[in-house]
Amino acid sequence: MRVKRAKAYKKAMQFYQQAFGFRQPYQVLITPDFIDECIASKLSMKEDLPEVFQGPVKQLVSECTLKELRNGGDDKIVALAAIKLFERRRCPHKELSLTGLECVRKIMGKVNEHNYAVATQDIKLRNKLRNIPGVPIVHVKQRQVVLEPITQLSRDELKRRTEEKLKPSRFETKVVKTVKRQDRQER
Repeated sequence: MRVKRAKAYKKAMQFYQQAFGFRQPYQVLITPDFIDECIASKLSMKEDLPEVFQGPVKQLVSECTLKELRNGGDDKIVALAAIKLFERRRCPHKELSLTGLECVRKIMGKVNEHNYAVATQDIKLRNKLRNIPGVPIVHVKQRQVVLEPITQLSRDELKRRTEEKLKPSRFETKVVKTVKRQDRQER
């Protein structure tokens, strides 16, 4: 990996750590299409993902992704062997008839409360994830694993959180009001 790209990735992960509370080992939800693309591009997820995230990574595969790969037939045998060592992530939905992409969509929800990063090739899923603040998105581009730049929505969320922290608390505003009243009464 080039030095310039490595610095940009390190800076991005520091942003996610400070703004959204990400911590090492980073949890990465992996979709079936990403696994297929890594196999086709002859990339090693075990080596490339920690390099991209600039730290240790915990690779997670949902139950639906696992089921989809098992039902995929002979062409998915290599993918099943590749994810053998990955951790399983339980699905929040009862029915297990969803595809791996739909399952990841449901796991992420509207807020990234578990601080997951997502590794996917699906453009529709990536567009949806860009609308959730604080989601690092990884995909394969030209035989390299690439971390997408920080979205403006994530930057705006950090700004909103920072401004909220700087505002006085309820107790402080209450104290200020009482002090002002006392000051007026003394005059």
